Amino acid sequence: MKMTEFEKRFVNRREKAEGNIKKVRQCFEYIDIGKVNNVLELGCGFGFVSAFLSENYPLNVHGTDFDPEQIASARHVHPESNQLHFSVADATRLTFKDLDFDLVLSQNVFHHIPNWPLSVKQIYRVLRPQGYFIWIDLVFSKFIKKIFQPVTKNYGLYTSAEIQSAFAMVGFKELFSEGVAAGPFRSQQMVLQKM
Repeated sequence: MKMTEFEKRFVNRREKAEGNIKKVRQCFEYIDIGKVNNVLELGCGFGFVSAFLSENYPLNVHGTDFDPEQIASARHVHPESNQLHFSVADATRLTFKDLDFDLVLSQNVFHHIPNWPLSVKQIYRVLRPQGYFIWIDLVFSKFIKKIFQPVTKNYGLYTSAEIQSAFAMVGFKELFSEGVAAGPFRSQQMVLQKM
């Protein structure tokens, strides 16, 4: 789903990017970064995290976003290189080959995807065996989900238990999970491994 201009301004702030980079680096404590070469970032926005990873680690990073305007901005702010690539992609229908990536990142993307379970399957498909998936997003209580689901057809709504179950059903093993209250919602970050 394409974000509104207000949402784009909010998520593409440098302060927000710095917070996302900090969270990703914390998640790196739970993975063997030495076994990671090819990285896919879903919903990269202006590409701050993708650029940071390509500049600070020996990684080939591919940042994607559903919105062509976001990708155009990412290319403008962070010119592509041998290690950094950007493209428009739908997380529910990824065009990458099976087993293409060692690590997939998804930060605050799933709540923008109405049919987010399709994305879970696509992520699993493009990851190599033993590959890693860093997922950072909102989760909702059953009460909040029940209230908002009838009026939010363009958003993904899920509880923590539902998202964890979806990951486990396709074959992800949870290496780390932490949740923090964020007003009426909860922010959760997880590190998963394809088994």
